[in-house]
Amino acid sequence: MKRLLAIILASMLSVTAFAQSISSKYIPDKSKPVMVIFTADWCAPCQAMKQNVFSIDSVAAAMNGYNVLMVDVDSPIGATYQERFCRKEVQIPYFVILDRAGAVKGRHLGAMQADDFMRFLRDSGTLQFSAVSDGPVKYVNVPDREAFDKGWEFEAGAGAAMVTTSEDKGFKPGAVVTGAARYRKSRLVAFRMGADVLFAPGAVDYIPKISVAVPVDLELYLLDPAYLSLGAFWAMHNTSKVKMANDAGVRVGAGYKFGAFDVSFHYNVGVLNLHKGDIVNRVSTSALTLTAAYCF
Repeated sequence: MKRLLAIILASMLSVTAFAQSISSKYIPDKSKPVMVIFTADWCAPCQAMKQNVFSIDSVAAAMNGYNVLMVDVDSPIGATYQERFCRKEVQIPYFVILDRAGAVKGRHLGAMQADDFMRFLRDSGTLQFSAVSDGPVKYVNVPDREAFDKGWEFEAGAGAAMVTTSEDKGFKPGAVVTGAARYRKSRLVAFRMGADVLFAPGAVDYIPKISVAVPVDLELYLLDPAYLSLGAFWAMHNTSKVKMANDAGVRVGAGYKFGAFDVSFHYNVGVLNLHKGDIVNRVSTSALTLTAAYCF
């Protein structure tokens, strides 16, 4: 089990490294490097630079040699990019320069005067001195505050679990490994289908020692990035009393997505469940899971 968790953790770290890129839909001119500016409406130094520094003709001419991305850190997508590019820094404004291949060439935390800002661009080695000013700086907003990424995303993670049955007293602790695919259909609704593998080494009698479950959920983002989850699942259990048994049931949950991470809680209740020895007397199962997953 420890080896399996180590492999999953290594995979998640590899995904994290690979994910350090900007979606191509935010880059209108692939021939230019990228300037990412992490900002927010409430950030006074951010607004001051925009009004007093970026408005200078020479600075605007230099900035128009880049794809300039204004990233709102208060939005879910903006928070994701902040986690990817800002290392441990959570303060803004924060500047990141990427070359045309997507490699990071410069970082800077805090507001700058015009001379310092131009020096920062020159030191990155990406400044296009031949850029000709064609008016004010052209910004790409990433994203508008109410925007969201429609389409597919995938996640992998792990967490803790508690399991019991109607024939056993008390819950037994365990661990769960999860993977899922999510389709975000609209701002309010997403569909999720995944696979959960639950281990409870200390389980006895009818409590599953190993379970493999396939949940299907409807997620409602009423307070995005927080959501409620309603769904169903099918599972296969291995127990001391019954070596292999099918299970199906319903589940409810809640989660919160901060940046690239999804923390969720689910309560599964089986309704067809384990047979106690005859077809009439069935055993109901219950499981509580708390997981943290990385979304990519």
